[in-house]
Amino acid sequence: MRAQRQSVAKHVAERLFAAEEAIDIAAARIAELNAALPLARLDARLSAMIGQDAIQSSASAMLLVAETREKIVTAHANLKHASDAIGLPETSYGDLLKVARAGSPTRGTASPSGVMLSPTEIDGSGHLSSFTS
Repeated sequence: MRAQRQSVAKHVAERLFAAEEAIDIAAARIAELNAALPLARLDARLSAMIGQDAIQSSASAMLLVAETREKIVTAHANLKHASDAIGLPETSYGDLLKVARAGSPTRGTASPSGVMLSPTEIDGSGHLSSFTS
């Protein structure tokens, strides 16, 4: 039964991480669009009135993605609580950050950008507690 629960949890976690990644990519692409629109208007030497609706719509899309991201982060936390409630141990899926086991030595961990994170920047669940570059 425990192995089945762990298998199901791993499947759900993979879907969750894929959703988180997709949302972050969408946010980045919309941000790129939001930056490009006013610059395109300036490059084309058009009136500020031209394209305002598109800029407003794109900015609204960014707000919606930010709200969606907040909801998926909340879902992540809720799934963590559910996992704890049924007694499943913390597990790291993938190679981003590894969960420190009780009593095991902690070392710096590389972020996706290659920046080394000190153990104090990673909380007990394997998430960044704070990050300053």
